[in-house]
Amino acid sequence: MEEHSSLQRFDQSPFGFRPNSKILASLYPHASSPNRAKQPHFPVARQVRLFANEATYVSVLSSCASLNGWGGLYMGKQVHGHILRNEIQLTVFVGTALIDLYGKSGLLKAAANVFDQMVVKEVCSWNAMISALSSNGQEKEALDLFEKMKMEGLLPNEVTFVAVLTACSRGKFVKCGLELFKSMSIDYGVVPVMEHYGCVADLLGRAGLLREAVSFIKSMPLEPDASVLGTLLGACKIHGITELGNELGQKLLDLQPQHSGRYVVLSNINAAVQRWDHAAELRKMMLNAGLEKTPAYSMVT
Repeated sequence: MEEHSSLQRFDQSPFGFRPNSKILASLYPHASSPNRAKQPHFPVARQVRLFANEATYVSVLSSCASLNGWGGLYMGKQVHGHILRNEIQLTVFVGTALIDLYGKSGLLKAAANVFDQMVVKEVCSWNAMISALSSNGQEKEALDLFEKMKMEGLLPNEVTFVAVLTACSRGKFVKCGLELFKSMSIDYGVVPVMEHYGCVADLLGRAGLLREAVSFIKSMPLEPDASVLGTLLGACKIHGITELGNELGQKLLDLQPQHSGRYVVLSNINAAVQRWDHAAELRKMMLNAGLEKTPAYSMVT
């Protein structure tokens, strides 16, 4: 009853709509529910009509992109439809937000259509399209687009290099990835941050080059954080590297004692080589800490 009342007040509110992911998620905790999404008075398009400006479109679309399930995509399509029907200019930021939405939703053709329709494209627009290609199995195309972006005279930034290094990692383009990592500081003056180092660690780990990955991490000028170590731990699980996995796992448990996933991965690494006592001990430690394995979920469309 309370949830219905809150939704009703939101639907009827004539005041400024300043959406973000937290607002949408709290007001629509079941945004992926078909019943809610198919209601005739689903409010997003109406609210955007009342307070339409570039910031509103970008905020709503970004919020939609951050929602799990197809409810966010449904809302984002409503906003896109409103933009098309009213012949609203596809600005750099609105277009980029649409590319991000469709890319994260797996609708690569829709993302590409928006990208092609944009009269003006800035670096952020190219970054979004490169990321969309990379995250949808088109790693080579992502790198080709990066080259085209440079030919257009645009300088890549930190975000660009995260996108292209991720593409190299997913495509297992080790040589290309290492060359790009070196080039970013030498040719473009982009100082690597933790996320870039994490991408290279993932690149080497996925390719089974665990020794090189460890050497790379040890050479970092930054202390590797849990995300970088976790990337390498995942590679140890994939390639069955037990000793290194246990060493990394212990460091991660020291850093994140309440992260159930670390216990599970480490337990699975040991179980894979029939170290049953060690695997059972890790599960016991997890339970004693009051942690539970995060359940997996799937989305039926």
